[in-house]
Amino acid sequence: MVYSVVIPAAGSGARMGASVPKVLLQIPEHPSDHSILMETVATFHSDPRCRHVIICYPASFAEDFGAQLGHFDRVQLVAGGQTRQESVYKGVQALIARDDLGSSSVVLVHDAARCCVDRVTIQNVLEGVANYGAVTAGMPAVDSLCRVDDSAAVLSYLDRSTIFMVQTPQGFILEDLYAAHRQALHEGIEATDDASLVARIRSVHMVVGNKANLKVTHPGDMKAVEFYCSKREGADEGD
Repeated sequence: MVYSVVIPAAGSGARMGASVPKVLLQIPEHPSDHSILMETVATFHSDPRCRHVIICYPASFAEDFGAQLGHFDRVQLVAGGQTRQESVYKGVQALIARDDLGSSSVVLVHDAARCCVDRVTIQNVLEGVANYGAVTAGMPAVDSLCRVDDSAAVLSYLDRSTIFMVQTPQGFILEDLYAAHRQALHEGIEATDDASLVARIRSVHMVVGNKANLKVTHPGDMKAVEFYCSKREGADEGD
């Protein structure tokens, strides 16, 4: 199944404490000197089924993004918006404007900061789109979950057997994702991910992700990324 991917990367990543967007930071000890962004893009760009990679970047760092991604021939840079949702919508609009894609094309949305996404998770999402039309990767909750009030007093416990922690990629039919974003814009709806927008117009199913598919948020996350990237590099060498 061929597909395109929209990768929102316009966030500042303030919690990383860096002077540049976190996705431009180099992964420590990476054998190819990849940044977070380059590692994410390389995973999709190396997949022959991936026709277009749309990167939604912060306008003030256009030169930096161009320098890191200039050698990826299927990458299109699109200036992002003020929010993740606005950035993804701009990326979806770029796909809609292409003459070589139909409205029933498959599009994935993946966070640039999830640089350890693996081939199996991508395949699970693609199979999920084929079977259900709209899916998100995720992992079942393993810890006990509870609700608390404003003072952090425990109110109730949740049944974790029905709870998943949402990841990306999320996969959709292009016309559905476009319609969901247009409807959200018209109604003034803001959401943290695209599956919750699409779920307002059609059902969305869950497919299994991967524990390694973490979103880099805090400085300490880079150690985990370094570990997972080294494991992946060793596995690729053994293929």
